[in-house]
Amino acid sequence: MSVDQEAQRFIPGPPQLPPLYKGQKIKSGPYTTTVTDEMVERRERENEQLYRTWLEQQRRRQMGPGDDESDYVGDFKEETVRRSFIRKVFCLLSLQLLFTTGIIAFFLFVEDAKKFMIIHWYLWIIALVCFTISYCAISFSESARRKPPFNYIWLCKLTLAMSYLAAFASVFYEIEIILMALGMTTVITLGIGLIATFSKFDLTMRTGLMMIVGLASIVAIFVLIIVSLFTVMRILHIVISVIGMFLLSMYLYFDVQTIMGGRRIEINPDEVIFATVQIYVDVVLLYQYVLMFLGLLHHQ
Repeated sequence: MSVDQEAQRFIPGPPQLPPLYKGQKIKSGPYTTTVTDEMVERRERENEQLYRTWLEQQRRRQMGPGDDESDYVGDFKEETVRRSFIRKVFCLLSLQLLFTTGIIAFFLFVEDAKKFMIIHWYLWIIALVCFTISYCAISFSESARRKPPFNYIWLCKLTLAMSYLAAFASVFYEIEIILMALGMTTVITLGIGLIATFSKFDLTMRTGLMMIVGLASIVAIFVLIIVSLFTVMRILHIVISVIGMFLLSMYLYFDVQTIMGGRRIEINPDEVIFATVQIYVDVVLLYQYVLMFLGLLHHQ
């Protein structure tokens, strides 16, 4: 037996949960549970996921300093899986952005709809609550983001709420500023997407830095908002919009890299709805901060 074969004997295998079979009795405290077919399938999926994670860890351990960091590992090692996932995400994202643009145009160019939104201004609170609930459901519930048709229902609810919020933020600006904001947001989004895809700078390896910068930016925005309540200084609002654009651009860069794969952190290819929502929220919030920035510059 060679030295390599001898060394491989001592490499621990992938961690596996104990297999289950239908009819098996499992004791949990004072209760006894009978294993069903669904429980068996769920355990098999869990073991398969553990095996994939273990393979990915072994692959990364074997990567040397000269290896290309852009190699796709884990679920993205298969070219077809990666391409299919990316295609689904950006197709859904395109439909969402087109719908949001249509909603904004409707409330801008239809005078009665614009007056209705301004008169019933409190409806944006309902839209915000609906968006928050939908976003939390997609983020924290696996069934809400994976099982059709519930995943698409939650996606539609989130898109409707976010579109209304974007339209509400837009009706108070002139059409020229809105068109400039749309164009600027498009350029920033495409630029960040290309850089995140082809750059060797892996932001997913620096989640600690992201957390620090994000927390500092959020605290700074809240402090500036509180200060602006007691003083009239346009420069404070400009600083808020700049910090918001920077923060959203950083999150967009991170989310694009997790979707494209080949990085330290990747989104599972089954998480199409979750990946789409992340990019969509980044883009729409970025648009609102760009709109705020351009509106403040225009009125100086």
